[in-house]
Amino acid sequence: MKWVLRLPMLSSLLLATLVLAGTATIFLYLQTSTEAITGKTTPIAVDSFRFIKGGGKQQPGLLTIERYTNGKAIISNLQGLENSGRFRYLQFQLTPAKLMDDLPLFFWRSAKTGRLHTMALEENILDHLDLKHHKQWGGPVSEYGFIFSEKNGQHWILRELSFSPDTLEQTYLSIFSDWLEFEVWSQHSVNFLYGGAHSRLPATVVVGTWVLLALLFYSLLMHRNKQALNIRKIAAVLLFGWMLLDARWLFNLFQQTQLTHNIYAGKSSSEQYEAALDADYYRYFQHLKKEVLPAEPQFIYVLDKNSNYFRAKTPWWLAPHNVFNQDSYPRPEYGNKGGYVLILHPVPGLQFDKRTQTLRWGDGGSLPVTPAYLDPLGTLYKIRESGRWYE
Repeated sequence: MKWVLRLPMLSSLLLATLVLAGTATIFLYLQTSTEAITGKTTPIAVDSFRFIKGGGKQQPGLLTIERYTNGKAIISNLQGLENSGRFRYLQFQLTPAKLMDDLPLFFWRSAKTGRLHTMALEENILDHLDLKHHKQWGGPVSEYGFIFSEKNGQHWILRELSFSPDTLEQTYLSIFSDWLEFEVWSQHSVNFLYGGAHSRLPATVVVGTWVLLALLFYSLLMHRNKQALNIRKIAAVLLFGWMLLDARWLFNLFQQTQLTHNIYAGKSSSEQYEAALDADYYRYFQHLKKEVLPAEPQFIYVLDKNSNYFRAKTPWWLAPHNVFNQDSYPRPEYGNKGGYVLILHPVPGLQFDKRTQTLRWGDGGSLPVTPAYLDPLGTLYKIRESGRWYE
């Protein structure tokens, strides 16, 4: 044990690693049921899936999705699962391994209930899904499958699908996969990376605990040797911990830079908007501006309780119209100016009365309007010229 005292910092790092690994294993073991620990992975043959919508081709060990109906392709496995609750993870290999965040898993608890449940992939997951995130997962499942969305004629290849129980080995694989998985661009990833924030062992907490344990052991060993602490070594350990976390961000940034270049490089502004994640909304607002709204600037009151993001982009997309962003109802002082009301998402308490052709809300508030354009992405109403606000 003399080497421990001779190499106090290295010994402290090794001790911190052993203690942290042991503690994490005990923590995960206590959270795992005995049934899951002794469970086995159940492979699912991809040729057991059938096309419900869209089409493709089946080959031994792989399924190719290449045709879409109204932008969707749906594959389903009618064999189901007798006791889905004994499985926590759905593992699969899907290529190309990028831009798949909107791929949802769907399942029926029972065909008799007629209730379909869906679960989308997490932003950072491209190869497995934690089924416990869905409250309805468990018990008999009569049918399950995937819903693919068409993106520029993309073909998908599915292979090696299996259900796995919540074993310690599988849990560790899931955690490491979350930590290292490449996260594609989204409206959130400009500020956040979610992979390191695993629900049970966040990377930041693990690295921070490891650094603190190492410094604690180092302090104890130096006290045992009756030696002064080396500030440079302490700073080096702190810097190394920060670099471990930052390395993942840099690696993700490098991959995202390549992906962004492949998607947007060499395209005009309109083509870049068409290739973006919110391309549907871009086309929707372009249609409003070019074919629905008058050419001269109009007053437009935007209502949306669900997403500040799209409310904030509306003035940019609808310029030169005068857009007023509201999170509930248009302000009374704008009523006499006329113009339009645009509802991007349903606003609680606000309803359109077909009989009286008015928008109604709250305690008797109303506004005479005429539907100008109806679309799943948003409903546009024109304020009638003879109308005025009532409260």
